[in-house]
Amino acid sequence: MLIRDSGGSERLVLALLLVILVSGCVPGGNSTTVFEGARVIIGDGATVIEDGAIVVRDGTIVEVGARAAVEAPSGASRIDLSGKTVMPMIVNVHGHVGYMRGSETSSAHYSRDNVLDHLRRSVYYGVGAVQSLGTDRDGTEIAIRDEQRNGVLDAPELALLMTSGNGVVAPTPGATNGGPSFATDVVLEAASPEAARQHIRQLSGVRPDIVKIWVDDRGGTKSKLEPDVYRAVITEAHEQGLRAVAHVFYLDDAKELVRSGVDGFAHMVRAAPGVDDQLVGMIRDAGLFQCTAMSIPKRLVDNLSWIDDPALSETVRPEVIDEWRSNLEAATPEAVQRTRTQYSGLEASLRRLHAGGARIVLCADTGLLTQAPGFTEHRELEAIVQAGIPPLEAIRAATQTGAEVLGLSDRGTLAEGMRADFIVLDENPLESIANSREIFAVYRGGSAIDRDSLREDWIGGR
Repeated sequence: MLIRDSGGSERLVLALLLVILVSGCVPGGNSTTVFEGARVIIGDGATVIEDGAIVVRDGTIVEVGARAAVEAPSGASRIDLSGKTVMPMIVNVHGHVGYMRGSETSSAHYSRDNVLDHLRRSVYYGVGAVQSLGTDRDGTEIAIRDEQRNGVLDAPELALLMTSGNGVVAPTPGATNGGPSFATDVVLEAASPEAARQHIRQLSGVRPDIVKIWVDDRGGTKSKLEPDVYRAVITEAHEQGLRAVAHVFYLDDAKELVRSGVDGFAHMVRAAPGVDDQLVGMIRDAGLFQCTAMSIPKRLVDNLSWIDDPALSETVRPEVIDEWRSNLEAATPEAVQRTRTQYSGLEASLRRLHAGGARIVLCADTGLLTQAPGFTEHRELEAIVQAGIPPLEAIRAATQTGAEVLGLSDRGTLAEGMRADFIVLDENPLESIANSREIFAVYRGGSAIDRDSLREDWIGGR
């Protein structure tokens, strides 16, 4: 309608204004939507609803159940998802953002724009939250995290970022330290307990979501963080109200880290013989979280046909895929066999951890090598199932448990009161876990992400 003001000019008043004031609806549609007909995987490791219905109001789930038992609110929009499967968005507890561009992982590529690009790629594949462990540069990740939390950066196409800021590692005299090769200049070197404590005191000023430490000699080539130093990190972190997570390689180190109060492991024990029953019991009884982080060796163990997965080509250009293929094909038979042996040990360790009641969480170690953000989380989910973990429990590790570990109480399952963040799949991942990559749509807060536009930005014109 048109209203004439006292000055004689006309101004347009939206006819929907009255509707907005009365019902709280946003212009252009009703704020309540019913998604109906899909198989609904709740994310709790047990519950599946066939022919389900999810009622979403203002971005929050208000009811979930069998379609026949759920009464659609009057005036609600309805979206038919018959034949589809719905599951919660994935949570990745271990990644690295901002360094990978094309086929390279390098500090030269690190920028705010590249971090945001990684977060978009994550959401494209249905990954709703990513924790970056230890490789922040110039406070970029902390700044983005804070902007998301205070609403300045409110963009549904960006995964929620959590970060440990800069991790702590031992210096290696006469050489670079044992941090990631692309970020040895930004990790914090500590050769003494006091230096370690000082680093954590400084970090506490920006309130990282967790503290990362590297306890690994990189195959005997680097100095390892000594027990008195990592104990100082862990103790100081706890005194500052922070948790600590460890990159670990050896069984004895893992046990001593548990005794020292570490809160979780960013990797499983990778040195033979892997975890033993004592460590599993220690992890379980202390309530630690155990990251999976299997997909880096998996890329060599699998037939390289995985690199031709159509889902990967939706965000990665052909020339990058070709270069990755060439690099993987160049691996020597000896290197491939070593990787297969190590990977077999990881699978055995994961089965033992699961059987022993340890809290397992999906960690894809994305953002380096061929660990494409978003896509790799699905490869990690596949690795968990192929190791022998039932699909529903693997999905729980990728959704509910990850959200719990990160303290995200409003997501991780499809339940009343939770954010309406979910993936719609064309095929059933309970029949084949690789079907988690058959994505029909991604919803954040009950609204569909424009995946077509994102894909066009990355690969348009090829």
